[in-house]
Amino acid sequence: MQKYYILTLGCPKNAVDSEGMEGILAAAGHVPVAAPEDADVIIVNTCSFIAAAREETLGVLRDLSARKREGQRLIAAGCMAQSHGDLLAAIEGVDGLLSTQRWMQIGDLVAPNPQPAASRRPVIPLQVTSTPSAAEQPAPPAAPQPASYADWRTMPIRRHRATPSAYLKISDGCNLRCAFCTIPGFKGDMASKPVGAVLGEARDLVANGVREIVLVAQHLTDYGRDLGLKDGLATLLDELCQMLPDQVWVRLMYAYPHGISERLIEVMATRPQIVKYLDMPLQHAHPATLRRMRRPPDTERTLALIEALRAAMPDIALRSTFIVGFPGETLEEFRALLAFLERAQLDRVGAFRYSREPGTPAADLPDQVRPQVIEKRWHTLMQLQQGISRARTAHWLGRTLQVLIEGQGAADDGRPLAIGRSFRDAPEIDGQVFVWGEAPVGSFLTVRVTRTTDYDLWAVPEDGVGAEGRR
Repeated sequence: MQKYYILTLGCPKNAVDSEGMEGILAAAGHVPVAAPEDADVIIVNTCSFIAAAREETLGVLRDLSARKREGQRLIAAGCMAQSHGDLLAAIEGVDGLLSTQRWMQIGDLVAPNPQPAASRRPVIPLQVTSTPSAAEQPAPPAAPQPASYADWRTMPIRRHRATPSAYLKISDGCNLRCAFCTIPGFKGDMASKPVGAVLGEARDLVANGVREIVLVAQHLTDYGRDLGLKDGLATLLDELCQMLPDQVWVRLMYAYPHGISERLIEVMATRPQIVKYLDMPLQHAHPATLRRMRRPPDTERTLALIEALRAAMPDIALRSTFIVGFPGETLEEFRALLAFLERAQLDRVGAFRYSREPGTPAADLPDQVRPQVIEKRWHTLMQLQQGISRARTAHWLGRTLQVLIEGQGAADDGRPLAIGRSFRDAPEIDGQVFVWGEAPVGSFLTVRVTRTTDYDLWAVPEDGVGAEGRR
């Protein structure tokens, strides 16, 4: 038995992988601890999305390595272990690497006596390093790469959640080749988890008290293409909602617009479990910029899709992300993006400052935008969107809606205050609803909105009773 600590960096998809690792370790009899200093093995699930994420990963690993006690092991797992293993291997004190495609072998690494490399099983041998100089220190062993993503898709994963909301990854990798993105370079083409496996994982989550399942993937609306499914996401949602009770929310994240079909809109509108929320990463709105990004350039079609979604679901909350300062972005192109935001009236928007990622086609494009210009444009966009979000949120003043309670606290004057999220709010990235009074964590509560801010709502219980399933 080993005591382990898992630290997750990056996106919700990494969080799912960490939960999968935790399930494997728990099944093997290993014990989680609350702090890295108490662990026999520290596992850092790394992120490699952009330069800032890689710098964070390197800083975390160096800090943990510097504080290691004798006999303690440090494993770098996940995306950066696969994409930049040489950088991680150069950190003194990192004892092993586990790529994003091999997290299923975490049990072999955490075992007190890891099997040798000569074993027939596909393990990653661990070597506890001594203290030679960085130049003399051998690189931590890395996993041989599998020929496919079959392992993560087919092996049973048992996840044990004690929170109201949980992420469920239905596919990984991506078939798109956007000019700015590094993900296909280390995750490969999209691989979908079979429908039955998704249903089994969702069933386990609900049995453990999860009230909201957030479906995530690099490209959610492409789900099932590799399995031969037509309209795969709509098919999956139909199957999922037939199995789940009405009192469970299902939320869709990272749905690319060109995969949103009429059937998908119909399923979203008619299935009571699916919250009326959609995250569509659009990245830009000017056709010329989108072409340089290697993304569909039809902005008018996107606006028509937004109209169709709102016609089917008038209260739907729409979220998107955009990149400012992409190479070649002219002032005219940036103004077109602002005009799009004015027309689209999206509820939530996140903006990224363009990051020049080595190895991507965008890194070699001419007319790289100066950092000072990128920063100014970022602030301009966010200021515009703040006003739009404020107006969208204000529409809920005086109305009732359902809130999933996630915590309990108190105001400055000592009055009890429950904290939760409505259908408009995805975990970790959107706003919250503050409800006067007390309510059990994990319960749904019907509330009436009494105050709105740019992103958050304040409310009181409607009739003082909770309600299930309506949104």
